[in-house]
Amino acid sequence: MNVELAELQDSVRRVIDGAGVATAESDTWTRIVELGWLMVSVPEELSGLGSGIEGAVTLHSELGRGLCCAPYLPAMLAIDAICHSDLSDREAWLERIFSGDFITAPLSDCVVRSDGSNLNGVAVGVQSADNADHILIGTADGEAVLLVALDQPGIEIVAKPTWDQTRRLFNVRLTGVKLAAQTRLAQGDKSRSLIKRLLAQRDFALSADAIGSAAALLEMTVDHLQTRVQFKRPLAMFQALKHRCADSKASIVAAEAMLFDSLRKVGDQLHSSDAELKAKSAKLFSTTMFASVAEDCLQLHGGIGMADEHPCHLFLKRALLSEQLSGSGNAYADQIAQDLLSKSAF
Repeated sequence: MNVELAELQDSVRRVIDGAGVATAESDTWTRIVELGWLMVSVPEELSGLGSGIEGAVTLHSELGRGLCCAPYLPAMLAIDAICHSDLSDREAWLERIFSGDFITAPLSDCVVRSDGSNLNGVAVGVQSADNADHILIGTADGEAVLLVALDQPGIEIVAKPTWDQTRRLFNVRLTGVKLAAQTRLAQGDKSRSLIKRLLAQRDFALSADAIGSAAALLEMTVDHLQTRVQFKRPLAMFQALKHRCADSKASIVAAEAMLFDSLRKVGDQLHSSDAELKAKSAKLFSTTMFASVAEDCLQLHGGIGMADEHPCHLFLKRALLSEQLSGSGNAYADQIAQDLLSKSAF
C-alpha cells in the first residue's frame, strides 16, 4: 500500500472507530458526503482524487470495520459507471452525487429486459432504494446500461427484510417503463464491457468489506479475551484460545493479500475475463473466511456474544448475507472451476 492510501486508510479509520459499530445510515451517509469519500476513485480530470479501484477498496474495508449501514457500495458503482459512460454531461451528474444525491444499484441479481420500447423485470438486493433518486441497471442481454429514475410510473419498490440488520435491501420491479425516457450510459459492446467492470468492482468491494469486518471483530474478540477472567486467569492466557485467534488472523491476512495482489495484477482492466475470475475468487475466499471467523468469534465471546446488546451477532449476520450477495459460494466455486478448466491445456 502506497503512502497516499495509507494516509487515507488512517483518516477513515479514525472517523469510523470514533463513530462506533453500525452507526445510523443517515449519519454515516452525511459523513461520507461531507468528507468527500465518494470522490476517491474518480479520475482527477473529473475533479476526483484519482486513487482508482485500490482507493475504493481501501474505503470499503475501513467502512466494513464499522459495519457501515450507508449505501456506499452502490453509490460507488454508479459513480464509476458515469465516469466510464458516453454521457456528455458526466461532470454535472458527478457533481450531483458529490453533493448528496443518491443513485443505488442491485447487489444481487438484475433481470431487466428490454423489448426495444419498454423495460420489464426486477432488480434484487437494491440497497436503500427508498432513499435513491435513480437506480443503475444493466439489461439482461447486456445491450444497455441505464440510469432509471425511481419516481416514474411502472416502478415498484418492495422492502426485503433480511437477518442482517446493517443493510436495508429492496427489490425494484419495472413494469412497462419507457426505455426512451431513461438516461443511457452505454450500449452495445461498450455496455457489455461496462457491466463486466461493474460486476468485478462489486465483488472486490464485498471482499474488502468482509476483510475489514473480520479484522475488527477479531480485535474486539482479543480485547474480550484479555479482560475476561476465568480460573483467576485472563482467557487470553489459555493456549487453545490463542491458537484459534491466530488461525483467524492468518485467514484474514491471507484474504487481504489475495485481494490486493489481484488488484495489482488487474490494474484498471476490470472488464477483462481475468479480472472477473480474480474478483469472484477474492469475493468467495473473503466472505467464506468472514463467516468462519464470525462464527468462531461469537463462540469465543461466550454467552455475551449471543446477546442483542453486544455487536458480535451483527458481524455474524452481515457475514452470512455477504456470502450470498452477488451469488452464493457454491455458485461462485462452480464458475471459478469451470473457468479454470476451460483455460487448462489437456
